[in-house]
Amino acid sequence: MRGIKLKETELFLVKKFNDTHTCSLEFVNHGHKQASGRVIGDCIRARYEGVGRVYRPNDIIQDIRREYGINITYDKAWRARECALYSLRGSPEESFAYLPHYCAVLENNNPGTITHIESDDDNRFKYFFMAIGASLRGFHSSMRPVIVVDGTHLKGKYLGTLFVATALDGNEQIYPVAFGIGDSENNASWQWFFEKLRDAITVEDFSRLCIISDRNPSIDRAVSLVLPGSFHGACIVHIQRNMKAKGFNESIIPIYLKAAKVYRTSEFEHLMNQLRNVDGGRPYAYLVEAGFHRWSRALSSGKRYSIMTTNIAECLNAILRDARSLPITMLVEQLRAKLQEWFSARRNNAASVTSYLCCECDKEVRKRSNRSQRLNVQPISHSEYYVRDGDQDGQVDLQNKTCSCRVFDLDQLPCVHALAACRVRNISFNSLCSPYYTNEALMLAYAEAIYPVTIEDQRKVSEDNVLLPPATRRQGGRPRQRRIPSSGETIAVRICSRCRQRGHNRQTCKEPIALTPTS
Repeated sequence: MRGIKLKETELFLVKKFNDTHTCSLEFVNHGHKQASGRVIGDCIRARYEGVGRVYRPNDIIQDIRREYGINITYDKAWRARECALYSLRGSPEESFAYLPHYCAVLENNNPGTITHIESDDDNRFKYFFMAIGASLRGFHSSMRPVIVVDGTHLKGKYLGTLFVATALDGNEQIYPVAFGIGDSENNASWQWFFEKLRDAITVEDFSRLCIISDRNPSIDRAVSLVLPGSFHGACIVHIQRNMKAKGFNESIIPIYLKAAKVYRTSEFEHLMNQLRNVDGGRPYAYLVEAGFHRWSRALSSGKRYSIMTTNIAECLNAILRDARSLPITMLVEQLRAKLQEWFSARRNNAASVTSYLCCECDKEVRKRSNRSQRLNVQPISHSEYYVRDGDQDGQVDLQNKTCSCRVFDLDQLPCVHALAACRVRNISFNSLCSPYYTNEALMLAYAEAIYPVTIEDQRKVSEDNVLLPPATRRQGGRPRQRRIPSSGETIAVRICSRCRQRGHNRQTCKEPIALTPTS
């Protein structure tokens, strides 16, 4: 075929066309020079739109053969994949240059948003911090003063660690407060992150603030330096895994977990006495070294509101698993988009709730209320009652919102004894619940909208000095996809819900879909 382009138009005029092939079929070239990686990348670009799309080079080879009758090598399929990703996301180096302008637009679109970028003397990226204004105001007005912090590795071209600080709303949902990016989980990066977090949340009294994390010494050091007077609690699951990694007798794990969760001091001491002579006293010595006040609910020196683990931060890390492989500006945009999605959905859900308390708290209080109807209540004074509950009797003071079982004191929700006293006193239990658990607080937490940043603003370079990527970068070779399990962590084997085979999930299942159900 031969053609020429017509002037002032996008059309072509065909001058010559011959569809009779006379070439010998003895030697067939399957190289297909015209089907370059860039051309194939443009053809498959739509398959990579969004985050977490699984489309491997082998899938590209099969689809190109089926749709175009062309055989390509694995190397060309990989280059096509990289070209498609580059056209959608840009290069990691360009993404660092876009970050300052993106932050300026983000702060302008969302008043109260705080962003910080720190670079070294060569203007290379060092640290990043972001806290959305709507999230900060919701934390101040409606969240329990408990922040769970954790770090997780980034999976892109350049090395780094994503820091997350998150709270738990009254409906037991993840409420992100702030994000950070640093080189690794070291003393300098954690201290920098906590300094920016302290300035963002502006807590007047640090003694009311509770920080929950694993037993990372860098976090412990940063909390003591930056947030003096605050309570720093340890995750009971991480301590459990450490005990398994140290080879302690596994029979002590249930006793330890029960001791960590009980409310009464007498129950805690009884359980710990059982551990004194087990395995030569090594587990007991380890728990003493970890600090009873750091992991036990009964002896806690701060108010944890029943947040005993770092699960909410771990869940957020899992949600961002695919986003952590994106270039930095797209990663930050994914964080903002996730908050926008959650705020919108939870705002609508809270508006449809008719109960005084949040849905989850209302269910829990109703369970306790059903049990309280079987208890015997003996009045002591106008506001004090002694409630008989078998071996777990409780003395309730409705005026001071306390009970000898300590559930009322520590959770700020009425226990079964307090609910039984309310029934005898003929008063509503709503006034005894902390405002953090009310549906009104939930609506206030998600009341504000989070506004996006346009694609054009995500790919503009700031007029100031161009931010360069960090000096450290990932080594060559295929990157590791599966995370390295923590010491003492039990690995759960995945079972596909479609083919019922082990080792993969429904998203990555390669088995053909059966047209008829099998018995």
